[in-house]
Amino acid sequence: MNSIKTTTILILSIFFLSGSPLFAQEPTADIFLPDSIFDFGFFATDARVVHTYPIINEGDDTLRIIKVKPGCGCTAAPLDKSNLGPGDTARVDVFFDSKRLTGLVKKGVTILSNDPDEPLREVSFISITGKKHPYVHPKPAVINFGRMAAEKVDRTFTVELTNVTDAPVELEIVDYSSDYIEVELAKDSLDVGESGDFLVTLKRIPNDPRLYNFSATLSVNIDDIRIHLTIPAVGRINRVN
Repeated sequence: MNSIKTTTILILSIFFLSGSPLFAQEPTADIFLPDSIFDFGFFATDARVVHTYPIINEGDDTLRIIKVKPGCGCTAAPLDKSNLGPGDTARVDVFFDSKRLTGLVKKGVTILSNDPDEPLREVSFISITGKKHPYVHPKPAVINFGRMAAEKVDRTFTVELTNVTDAPVELEIVDYSSDYIEVELAKDSLDVGESGDFLVTLKRIPNDPRLYNFSATLSVNIDDIRIHLTIPAVGRINRVN
């Protein structure tokens, strides 16, 4: 009986101690990527596009982004901050320069962090460069804001979208560089052969404004088939002596 009693006391002691601070789990960082892959769809060759991927810390300790490594020289991935408190969000802006690439392209960016369970994660994108979109043709295919003074950046550019299919198409804005540009569709649907304007307004520029790149991505739909189209934008700010 004494042996059974001793064993019972020991089990109960372990049970209660497990809920005490002595057995409490250490706080850990937990990386979460709600948008780990993006589809640029069709866009012109020798152009630069960008998409922002959020990084969220769902843990109860500081998440430290140790390294962000693009998969090739055609991709750049600046990070806005490397230390995230619990519940905090960072962003990595992935720029892709299509250069002379044509056809289907898939690239990735590796993110190394102090998440103990998943220290290596990846965000990626796909695109079809140098090919015409099968549903809609943009004119121009790339926006060039040209040169302007830094204090006069409020400029609107119009892209004409023409339906080149034998069926009506639906248009939807799915992504754009919202920190710097505003976008608007004059029409959200185009009949056969019809054209409509896509308005892109430059509102502000980055801290290093000598050469900037933005982009806007549309979804072009016929029935249940959705094919993305991305419009790159580029410009320069006049130097101040």
